[in-house]
Amino acid sequence: MHLGSDVPFNIRGGRASVSGVGESITYLPYEEKTFTLILPPFGCSTAAVYKRWDEMGGPKSPNGNDLEPAALDVYPELQKWKEILEEHSQKEARLAGSGSTWFVEGNYPAEGLIVATTTKENF
Repeated sequence: MHLGSDVPFNIRGGRASVSGVGESITYLPYEEKTFTLILPPFGCSTAAVYKRWDEMGGPKSPNGNDLEPAALDVYPELQKWKEILEEHSQKEARLAGSGSTWFVEGNYPAEGLIVATTTKENF
C-alpha cells in the first residue's frame, strides 16, 4: 500500500507551507480564520490533474495553487463553480488541492444559501 503525499502534513495538521510533492513542510503559527467552501457534485481525479499539469509543463498559478490551471483544463465545468462563488462573495475563489472544492476566506452564510439556490437552478 502507498500513502498519499499529503499524509505527513495531515497527521499533524494545522497551518503549513507545503512544497514539492508534500515532503517539504514548514509549519506556520496558528491563525483564527473562517472560510466558505463550495463543493461541486463531482470529484476530480488527482492522478488526471497531475498528469495534465506535467503535460502543460508544470505551470505556476499566481494564487498559490499550481494545480488550478491543470484542473480547469481537465474539468472545464469547474470554472462555473468558481464564478458562482466569486460572484456571491466578491472575492477570488481558490481551488483546494487538485479539486473540486473551491474556497474563499470569510464567512458568507447568506451567500451559501444563494449559491445553493443558484447552483440548483443552473445545474
